Amino acid sequence: MDEQATARRERNIKVATAAVLALAGGATGFALARAGIGLNLPFEDAAALFMAALLLVSAAAALIMLGVRPASIPKGCGLLQTVVLALAGVMFALPVVASPPLSPALAFALVAALLAVQSLANLMLWRRADEMLRRVMWETCAVAFWVGQLALFLYAAAARLDLVAEVSAWTLMSVLMALYILASAVTSVRRGLS
Repeated sequence: MDEQATARRERNIKVATAAVLALAGGATGFALARAGIGLNLPFEDAAALFMAALLLVSAAAALIMLGVRPASIPKGCGLLQTVVLALAGVMFALPVVASPPLSPALAFALVAALLAVQSLANLMLWRRADEMLRRVMWETCAVAFWVGQLALFLYAAAARLDLVAEVSAWTLMSVLMALYILASAVTSVRRGLS
């Protein structure tokens, strides 16, 4: 296969993946919005479910991309990245959907166990990553920390001065994850890993 055909095939795969992701994201968002309205969820729980859905759809997309990637391109750390994304999605959803079927203590124990597994997967990902992926991981963390720190400081100062209402730690965690996902997307695109 010549270079132009290979480039066309890769472009078509990216376009098809973007279309599938857009459809999956739209369907997921619609379903979550309907469920949130029907269940009368508070904003913080709806935000957490949205983050969970985004992470799970991203994990599914990563798994699909891993499957359709040409054999000439090494698989790299794709499976570990998929596991990390999927576990993050499940951990975000569990505190919202696990109780009342599970007791709060059991739901928390499950979240803690999944966090331990995800942390191990993240460490394995770091050890197996090449220099480019490590650079993306570092830049993502730095951008998310810097933007998050600035935003949190301004919000905390405004809350201390009674200019805005205080929010829960659960809401702040959803905001932090949104910042991290955005930073990851921007850093990945900048480094050509989209």
